[in-house]
Amino acid sequence: MPYHASLTANLPSLSLASLFQAAAGRAWARTRPTRAYHRTCVRSEGVTSSILHTVRGGHDDSTGLGGPSSSSSSVPYAVPPSSQGSHLCATPPSPPPSTSPPPSSEAKDASYAVGVNTAQGHSASAFPRLPRQDLVTYIDVERLLPQDFETSGSHDTGPPSYESDPPWEELRDSVPGPLLPRILLLRSPVPKQLSMIPDPSTSEDLLKNLTLAMTARPPATLSQLLSYHETHLHLHSTASFNLLIKLAIRNASFGTVKDLFSRMALEGIPVNVETRTLRARWLIRTGRWDKAWEREMAYKDKDGLPVPLPVWMEFFGDVKRGAIQVYTAKPGLSEDVTVKSLPPSDPSVVAERVNLLLKQPPFMSPADLDRVPPHAVYVIVRALIALDQRSAAAQLTSDYFKALPQELNEEWRRSCLSIIHLHLNPGRRCNLSQHFAMSKTLFGFLGMHPSFQPTSTTLLFLLASLRWTRKCGKRADAVVRSFVKRWGPDIVDDAVRRRLASFWLKQQKVDRARAVLETQDAIEEERIGWQAEKEAVVGDSSKDRARRLRWLDLHRSPRKSKARWNWRLLRTRLQKAQVRRS
Repeated sequence: MPYHASLTANLPSLSLASLFQAAAGRAWARTRPTRAYHRTCVRSEGVTSSILHTVRGGHDDSTGLGGPSSSSSSVPYAVPPSSQGSHLCATPPSPPPSTSPPPSSEAKDASYAVGVNTAQGHSASAFPRLPRQDLVTYIDVERLLPQDFETSGSHDTGPPSYESDPPWEELRDSVPGPLLPRILLLRSPVPKQLSMIPDPSTSEDLLKNLTLAMTARPPATLSQLLSYHETHLHLHSTASFNLLIKLAIRNASFGTVKDLFSRMALEGIPVNVETRTLRARWLIRTGRWDKAWEREMAYKDKDGLPVPLPVWMEFFGDVKRGAIQVYTAKPGLSEDVTVKSLPPSDPSVVAERVNLLLKQPPFMSPADLDRVPPHAVYVIVRALIALDQRSAAAQLTSDYFKALPQELNEEWRRSCLSIIHLHLNPGRRCNLSQHFAMSKTLFGFLGMHPSFQPTSTTLLFLLASLRWTRKCGKRADAVVRSFVKRWGPDIVDDAVRRRLASFWLKQQKVDRARAVLETQDAIEEERIGWQAEKEAVVGDSSKDRARRLRWLDLHRSPRKSKARWNWRLLRTRLQKAQVRRS
């Protein structure tokens, strides 16, 4: 009870202090500061602009959001900012000397009363006298009574703080932009990992998670998959290493392939036929065909079995174009270095390799004997066409198609169409007679099986033979119309439309080319909406994921960026043609 009485006796001094602070704040607010503060500041009610924290980002650690305090008391109190947000707050400038009149006799009596009360035995440390330059009275709010926050009508703190605030917007606009406070975000490096994939419990789960991440949209990067695989050392298996090696080879990251093979040997992971296939693919695409063959001959001498069929088919491949850079320096001139891509093998060398492979047939399992893999026929036909032995390639293709069963699944039919497409690539300039001969070959192969139907890729290869003919646009349009009439409009895709528009421009038919481009623009707009609806409703289907897995085994594949660049070149050609015409 005596403690509360002492607090009540000191209340007049608190109201007087608030009067002084309000008067000093209004006096300082009437002056135009030379520095512009951010309009988001932290201040206490009744103190106006006496304490300003320049918040670099709109927040302050002391109150959470910039703006006036939520307290309605006339007793000024403030909480000093925490040390965590000290780097976000600028030290407020000291206020200018007050120009208000000296305190009246009532104020002097009030200050004398404070000294009398202190001398009468009350605690002098409850409300210590503040320095003259400090405009904030720090009070332990927990020790005040509810009536201590009541404001009497005689103590007027002046107009509201928002009426006496300086024009912050004008001040901010008057200061150059580089001088205004800015926020700088410093992000700590985050390790590359796949946080959305659950932790596996078995080797099968690890392989499944890697496959899902690889075929997702957008797919995970190689570095992310390697980090995820590295965090589960006890679940490594031959299949998981094979999947990562296959992806690294497809991305031409041959150094990563070498590290994966070394890690596989270090952990004692056994190899299988797929591992041997990937090792041969890696060595052949990096220009070490002879080393790969020597390794397989060592396996043959050790096991007494011929080369397995999947490994044997890899030896029909060659160097990956543009993937290997060769640095050569002139003798005595170390600074003069030339960089060239590793060239493909000479045709005579390729012919010797094909003869060597044909003399040593591969080891075929009973399943391979019952059904010859179409990929094996594909690689042999591709090698024969590369050696310009087209008659032998056509005979091999015809014999294989005649031995096909009556029913083919989708994958088998697609592989057979890939074999047919090899015969539609002339590799040189064609005249009109060669175009008709190619058409005859195409329809002859399509008639060998009832399930064979051409695709847009088939039509694209056939149109390529009209590039060097007269009236190529008119002839290409006739071919496209005949295919659409027989197999429907789905046989025309973006690449076919782009080639048709290019032929029309070459024939100087600007109106026809512009009509094709307008059709393409309308289709793209419709496709964007359809794709968004598909992703929202259907999501990724099993066919989409299977197609992305097939991408790993392709030597080369079309790129969307290259297709967009070709469309851009075509539009530029059309604009120039329109300018010349006008």
